[in-house]
Amino acid sequence: MVEVESLEDVPLREVWPDEARDFSPWLAQHPDHLGKALQMDLELEGGEVPVGPFSADVVFRDANTGHRLVVENLLEPTDHDHLGKLITYAARLEAHWAVLVAKSFRPEHRSALNWLNSLSGEGSGFFGIEVHAVRIGDSPAAVQLNVGKL
Repeated sequence: MVEVESLEDVPLREVWPDEARDFSPWLAQHPDHLGKALQMDLELEGGEVPVGPFSADVVFRDANTGHRLVVENLLEPTDHDHLGKLITYAARLEAHWAVLVAKSFRPEHRSALNWLNSLSGEGSGFFGIEVHAVRIGDSPAAVQLNVGKL
């Protein structure tokens, strides 16, 4: 008989205890994970990129188009604060793409991203990505980045 293990959820804070010190740098160092989810070839432009007195979590460029992509992330359900930051950073950095990465999306924030996408032109827009961590048995945690249907 073949032994089969179960896929188990891992609390995000167990993998990345702090958004700014752990998760944002991990995203910056692993553009292939986000790129695969978005079907883009991402190159790091910078982490904690200054936007006036604030900082965008991570900024990438799509190697195929040269378009800038701004990422705002949180390891909790979405909130107004992070959505507002995303819009501010995307506008100020003249990004074509704005990505909110979160544990889960509240319906009102999903609606806001849908509305923003309805106003966006060709080759630009907003993504909502849910982040999950999983493992099998005693294996290291693995990340899952799921692009939400907006």
